[in-house]
Amino acid sequence: MDARDRVLRTLSAGSRAMLRATDEQQLLDQMCRVIVEDGGYRLAWVGYARHDAGSSVEVQACTGNPPQRPQRQFSWGDQTQPWTTVTRAIRTGKPCTGRKLASDPDLPQEWREENRKFGLAAVSSFPITLDGAVLGNLSIYSSDEDAFTPDEVELLARLADDLSFGISNLRARAERDRQAAELARVERARRTVSAGNRALLRAQDEAGLLHDMVRAIVDVGGYRVAWVGYAQQDEGKTIQPMAIAGEDQGFFDIAHLSWGDNEFGQSASSTAIRTGKACVGRNLLAEARPAPWHDEALKRGFAAVSSFPLRLEQKVLGCMSIIALETDAFGQAEVDVLAEMAEDLAFGIATLRTRAAHQEAEQTIQRLAFYDRLTGLPNHQRFTGRILQAVESARARNRSFAVLMLGVDHFREVNETLGYTAGDHLLCKIAERLVQEVGVEEAVARCGEAEFGVLLARADAESALRMARKLSLLLYDPIEMDGLMLDARASIGVALYPGQGTDPELLIRRATIAMQPSRRAGGTPTIYAGGLDKKGASRLSLMGDLHRAIQNDELMLYCQPKVRMATERICGAEALVRWNHPKLGMISASEFISLAEQGGLINPLTDWVMHAAFRESYAWHRLGLDVPLAVNLSTRDLRDPHLPERICGMIATWGAEPDWVQFELTESALMQDPQGCLERLTQLKDLGTELYIDDFGTGYSSLSYLQRLPVDAIKIDKSFVEDMLTDHGSEVIVRSTIDLAHNLDLQVVAEGVENRDYWARLAQSGCDVAQGYEISKPIPAGEFKSWQAQSNWKL
Repeated sequence: MDARDRVLRTLSAGSRAMLRATDEQQLLDQMCRVIVEDGGYRLAWVGYARHDAGSSVEVQACTGNPPQRPQRQFSWGDQTQPWTTVTRAIRTGKPCTGRKLASDPDLPQEWREENRKFGLAAVSSFPITLDGAVLGNLSIYSSDEDAFTPDEVELLARLADDLSFGISNLRARAERDRQAAELARVERARRTVSAGNRALLRAQDEAGLLHDMVRAIVDVGGYRVAWVGYAQQDEGKTIQPMAIAGEDQGFFDIAHLSWGDNEFGQSASSTAIRTGKACVGRNLLAEARPAPWHDEALKRGFAAVSSFPLRLEQKVLGCMSIIALETDAFGQAEVDVLAEMAEDLAFGIATLRTRAAHQEAEQTIQRLAFYDRLTGLPNHQRFTGRILQAVESARARNRSFAVLMLGVDHFREVNETLGYTAGDHLLCKIAERLVQEVGVEEAVARCGEAEFGVLLARADAESALRMARKLSLLLYDPIEMDGLMLDARASIGVALYPGQGTDPELLIRRATIAMQPSRRAGGTPTIYAGGLDKKGASRLSLMGDLHRAIQNDELMLYCQPKVRMATERICGAEALVRWNHPKLGMISASEFISLAEQGGLINPLTDWVMHAAFRESYAWHRLGLDVPLAVNLSTRDLRDPHLPERICGMIATWGAEPDWVQFELTESALMQDPQGCLERLTQLKDLGTELYIDDFGTGYSSLSYLQRLPVDAIKIDKSFVEDMLTDHGSEVIVRSTIDLAHNLDLQVVAEGVENRDYWARLAQSGCDVAQGYEISKPIPAGEFKSWQAQSNWKL
């Protein structure tokens, strides 16, 4: 057969092969077969030039003799030895022919023997180009040494060009198909995101959102499986599936996924959680992972997976994972869209959690506003509202009802003796008893620290007293706590609608007033009697007057001098406050200080005294009087965390030295909160002020506690001093107190030194400082200079 005809026939068959080929590999295989079967050549193969370290040529298709692909390691690198036709064709981009292959001295001996064995006498290699670059080679072998004339090579080059064109077309078609498939998947992802957005808008709770989201991914997106898992902070760092949709066929019952860096933590989901970045696993079938879940995934046909981290407040909560059956699923554009969906889901979770937190906060606020935190009972405000409802109902039906107020008699003693925990326990147990006995929802309330209210609907005086007596008897039994029996007894006052009031607050107030005679009667329930609240109204009016007196600077600062007994020299004075009421005249300090404590005015009153003391000390020092003023501090003052800051402000205001003012604190005040007082006293001591314990001997403080306090002196209560001349026990107490104080390096001040006899006895006992009428009655602070000049006491 003429070589030209053979080549032309090969070209024609090659053209048909290109028309029939549906993919690149099929085209290569058919082209090699055409060259051998239609062209009569001995061997044909196609290789692609790889850009690896060895510049290797990888065989893609081969037909002829030998039937298997060439075992020779072809290379197109410039260091290749020998330079074969393949090397030259790829490097130069031009056809290259080699003859007498069985005897070519440039070829290795084993190649020549192999050529002789299979009858390979001549070869032509043609470059295959793609977009102007050499893709690889087409090599054709003949058993005729004289084969591959110039005309034949020219025609075969056309065949190689046709093959290049066919490869280009098929790749372009494949790329178009890939892009179309990618667009379809992106569109699928967008539909999924749209369905997910609808789920976000409808979601009422977190569990519902997760369920609707994974269902949208499977039902609308057409994915095989979708699931959301949360990262657990347990030892195994497990991933807990929260919602699953699709045909998982029990995969998650077996998989035991983990987000830890271990054998169970090599999945896309694990990686997404661990790294905080999206993880795409395409073509799982081609992967060889040792993870235990991998084989289970392959059994179920899972071919590709994408996992996306769910971020909440810069932390990874878990992941959203999607599984597909297509190995080429999850292209970059598709992943980008699905990543937005994961972000939307995380936003939805955060929004629902914020909403839930707000709802919980609102419920908490509602509960705090209307219910007592300790007992769970309605508070005063809620109780007032319930009484208002009862008023409206009773008015409409012409009925009566009763309001009971119960005050726990020994609650303060329980707190002071056993602590606040015991007090809280007592209140909770009393609340339980009241609710159990009354048995009506929200009929029992906690209206004060140790006060409870009870609303009895449709009650008259007789039935109200009957219930009050029953409750009194019920509370008579003590309550056990850690082996101790706590006194639960209460005083009960009763007010009746409509005879004793039609306003909720009035009924509560009158029932509270009725508790006082009940307490005096040993807890016998008492119905409100008109006139009992007049004294309360008077005290309330007086509280208002005291508030105005403090604000308008209508109080007066007095002082009582103190003298050091060894030298008989003035060593200080105690600041005392006096109130000359415009209508009632001088009101005793004990009365209006008690009003201040009950009315929440004690801190403003102390502030007034401190301001006045610093102002007077400033005036004294201008007159050359170096005498410190001692200011009394209450329990409430000691509990104020801003007390040191307030004192520092006054020191700065007057340019004073810390030793201008001293502070006196009653022993009983210190014992109410020992630890808190110790901290506050330490802060005051750090300012450089002197501290005194006032009324020592009345507060039952322990010696070990006294030793810990950063105080400078103690003041013996005047009740002991007044009796020491006539009562041997009082004298022993005074003497022992002085010895104790000196052993602790403390100074001793005796109050109530009324005459020279007291002075002599105290001096004999070693007392350091005296205060009382023997020295001076309290005098206006502004008159201190003139008093000192006329007195027998020197500075």
